[in-house]
Amino acid sequence: MHAKGESLARLVAWVNPKSDWQALDVGTGAGHTALAFAPHVAHVVALDLVREMLVKTTDLADRRNITNLETREGNAEVLRFDDASFDLVTCRLAFHHFPRPRQAISQFVRVLRRGGTLGFTDNIVTPDEDCAEHYNTFERLRDPSHHWVYPLERLQTMFEQAGLQVEATRQLTKEFEFHQWADRQHVSSAGKEQLLEMMRNTPAKLTALFRPRWDNGTLYFTLWEAVMVARKAT
Repeated sequence: MHAKGESLARLVAWVNPKSDWQALDVGTGAGHTALAFAPHVAHVVALDLVREMLVKTTDLADRRNITNLETREGNAEVLRFDDASFDLVTCRLAFHHFPRPRQAISQFVRVLRRGGTLGFTDNIVTPDEDCAEHYNTFERLRDPSHHWVYPLERLQTMFEQAGLQVEATRQLTKEFEFHQWADRQHVSSAGKEQLLEMMRNTPAKLTALFRPRWDNGTLYFTLWEAVMVARKAT
């Protein structure tokens, strides 16, 4: 899911990175976003809290002969970099893990140079509060590290209040097979039953997001994802 998908290619195309840029990928995971941008910039730092993820990032970079990528262990909400250090900050499919999202955004802005670019992708939910609560409870049951997924409008507001000008947005959908999705987080059989029961009792306003369907005895459902590009004022 993180290595491929329409959102990654679209993010690279929209950002239109330059060969002299210094880039930072926050919440890099196994480094797929940092690796996608590395051939297009001068240098990229792949940052994550989890050391094991950074080992995987280094391994993937070595396999691809990418030499302008370095890994750094660190917290998205307390970036250990000087002000105005980067031309580009990216954050893809990690933001919903951050307990203090506004603090993370303020750090993105702080380390960006004037006129610098934020390339961002994360899951999104409908604006209805009850639906958002149901959705985020569903996600947290599968992955306890999940914090909160926001509506697109809320993300745009947070960015703008932090001093970013949103230049482009695109909403995408992606379909998952339930057991593969749950097994990635080693969900128990009992946990799967709870998740399936929540899906059966999805609020009507959330059904358009999940689009649940059964095929050959298994559940398929969709999630929404937003791709956004924003600019720091010059």
